[in-house]
Order: sequence, then structure tokens, then C-alpha cells
Amino acid sequence: MSPLWRDEVGAYLSPHRLCLVRMKRGAKPTHVAEHELRFEGAKTDSWAAALEAFASMLAQPPWGGARTRVVIADHWARYAIVPWAAALNSAQERLAHGRQLLTSLYGEALAGWDLRISEAPPQATRVVCAVPAELLAGVRAACAAHGSTLLSLQPQLVAAYEAWRDCLPQANAWFVSVEQGSLAAARLGRHGWDRVHGVRIGSDWMRELKRLQTFGRLASNSPQEGQVYVDAPHAWREVAAGTAHAADASGLQWLEELQGPMTTLQRLGRTRRLAA
Repeated sequence: MSPLWRDEVGAYLSPHRLCLVRMKRGAKPTHVAEHELRFEGAKTDSWAAALEAFASMLAQPPWGGARTRVVIADHWARYAIVPWAAALNSAQERLAHGRQLLTSLYGEALAGWDLRISEAPPQATRVVCAVPAELLAGVRAACAAHGSTLLSLQPQLVAAYEAWRDCLPQANAWFVSVEQGSLAAARLGRHGWDRVHGVRIGSDWMRELKRLQTFGRLASNSPQEGQVYVDAPHAWREVAAGTAHAADASGLQWLEELQGPMTTLQRLGRTRRLAA
């Protein structure tokens, strides 16, 4: 069977919940199943509950034995912008440079984390991301144990940006992905991301969106530039409208759901937003 016609499973792991979707592949991919499991009382720094639930679900139909794409919540990701450096001549040197930048921002706590750095043409900035190596190993082990082929493993901000990028301006805007407990944002520049911002959030998450709006306005030459495009749970829009920051919320660009056929990761993102 052609890989294009094999079913795919998408999984979203966060400190608070696990979301799953299964897509029947083909000329028009079809959504055939979805599931959400919440973790009550889970520690936000621990991925034990998410990994245990993920492995348990892969042992059950219809989740196991499929080509699988996994998205990790930004609570467990750290990002940094890597400026272009002509003196770096290899991928290993660029990755070492990225690790130095992350260490300068977050300290030695990231020593045991796995790093990936984006591809980019000469003169352009790159993005480096770190995720706990133990968490990645647990995801890979769960897939291997239940006959699932791991196709991709991405942090939330990257996966969400890829899902929405056709709906976003090419430059001079912020893209934000929000989830319970965390907010991550990328500023879209002329040659890719030129800033990245990640914070832990509580009930007043609108305060962070307001700050990004302010940054966008200060750095823009016109009202059409510097917009903030938000990937967030649908229920949070109503919450935002009723807060003290409602006037600022009205200026945010809440990304609407895509119409027509969706990829596995687009459908997974939709399930994540609607279920929250």
C-alpha cells in the first residue's frame, strides 16, 4: 500500500491532557476518531502522566499500529533565535552555537535536553529548540512497543505555525500559540522568525497577549503591521471578551478553523482547541 494511503494518528501531549486523532488517508483525508484524556492533579513539570496515557492508548484500537505524528506542549520546550554567523561552517558548529545561546538564557538545566536547529538560507536567522531527551525517548519507546511508526515529533509552537502559515502574513506580525499553563510566540520577520518568546501563564494570560500587541505596535510602521495572530482554545475567546483587557482583545486576530480537507496535524490542532 502506498504510504499516502495509510492511516495516521496524531497525538498531543501536555502536562494537563492527551489529545488523539486518527485520519484515514487518501486523496481526501478523513477524520475517523478522536479522544481526549485529562490528568487531574498532575505536576506541571512532569511528563509521566502524559507518557503513561500515551503508551496505554497506543495499546488499544484504533490508536496503535499506525503512522504517528506527535506534538509536545510548549511547557516542555525552550526556544532561542540563532543569528547568522558566517564563521560557522557545519551543522555541528551551528548546533553547538545554538546550545550556547540556550544555556545563556536558561542555564545548565538544559544540559540533558535534545536540541534541534532549523534550516535557513545564508544570512537568515535560525531557531533552536530544546526538549527533554527523556521525554523524547519515552515517546519513541511507546511507539516502538506498539508497532507505531513515528513520522514526526514537534513542539507545539512549530507544529501550530506550520498548520497556520498559509493564513499568516509573511512578515511584521506575531504568531502566538496558547495552552493551559504556557504561551509561546514567534515574531515573523522578513527572513523567518526574528524573535521568540515563551512564558508560563496563569489565569491572566491576556496580559501577555497585551504585551505582544504593544511590542507589535511599537515596531510597526502602519496599523496593518504588527498584528498578533492567536492560536488558542475556542473557549478562551469568550473569557478574553469578559476580562479587563477586553478592549485589547478586540484587536487580536483570532485564527478561525480551516475549511476543507485537513492534514493530521491540522486536525489534531483543531481537536486541541475545541476540547480545551
